[in-house]
Amino acid sequence: MREPTELQKAAADNIIAQKLVSNKINKKKALLDAGYSLNMANSAVQVTESQGFKMYMARHGVTEDNLALMLSEDLANKPGERLGELKLAADLMGLTNKDLNLNVKQVDEGLALMKSIIDESKNE
Repeated sequence: MREPTELQKAAADNIIAQKLVSNKINKKKALLDAGYSLNMANSAVQVTESQGFKMYMARHGVTEDNLALMLSEDLANKPGERLGELKLAADLMGLTNKDLNLNVKQVDEGLALMKSIIDESKNE
């Protein structure tokens, strides 16, 4: 896997900082502040989907597996509406609400399935 560039690291740090400070993510601003060009900032997915960016995020614990585990634990501890948690996970993974295309029923069914898969893997 390719090591993250300094720009990818800076962009990831900016995204994490935005989420911690304001609970919102503006990827375009994060990339511009990191030193990316306007063209690249307008195509943020090229950065957020890169191997280096994902590797750097993983070093900070932001991985699909960790997010799935946290969501399944949250589901077990407080069942009910999960849309907020899924939106947070989607933001951190670079997805959009349009990408998710979920309704509340699908959210609960999807998390229940995710929890059962994770629980099964823990018991192996």
